[in-house]
Amino acid sequence: SALLVPGVIPCQALAWAAAGSAAARSNEARRIERMAHYTAGPVTRPLALAASLSLAALAPARAAAGEVVGPETCKACHPAAYAAWREGPHARAVDSLPERSRKDRRCLSCHSPDTDQGLAGVTCETCHGAGGVYSARYVMRDPELARAAGLLDPGEKTCAACHTESTPSLVRFDYARKLPLIQHWEAERDVRPAAPAVR
Repeated sequence: SALLVPGVIPCQALAWAAAGSAAARSNEARRIERMAHYTAGPVTRPLALAASLSLAALAPARAAAGEVVGPETCKACHPAAYAAWREGPHARAVDSLPERSRKDRRCLSCHSPDTDQGLAGVTCETCHGAGGVYSARYVMRDPELARAAGLLDPGEKTCAACHTESTPSLVRFDYARKLPLIQHWEAERDVRPAAPAVR
């Protein structure tokens, strides 16, 4: 069962635990301001401490953070990014394998790492982390909270986990040259309305 502390929702406790106490102290004012719309009043340090000390009670929520929700869930809020991904090489990664390699675990570990969950190809969560917790709309509205809940900002190191010197390829992997082939973030920005100016 989830931890129930007045004024604290389980995702907040996860976010505090992931952020660490030093980062939480340095961001206290921003956190209170940012979280005001999630709670009836500001969340105080004693509540945060009580929540973080009770992480054992959050085991089900932590397990959910590792749960893959699938690209269809991401599509609900990010249709342009989904469409760009669907047309790109990651969505068709399994198809790029020779027929004899499509069941080889060594190949599928990169070409379709979420096969066990019934997903084919390199999905959103392969690069951005399993979305069991961060995929909720109220979490995704707050980029800092989404990152604390497990959303990853992939970069060159993320790509290098699969695109290594030992992967079979005719050409050495060049991050700068390959990045445009999977570009899906600009398509999403183009359709998203501009944020209102802060006064």
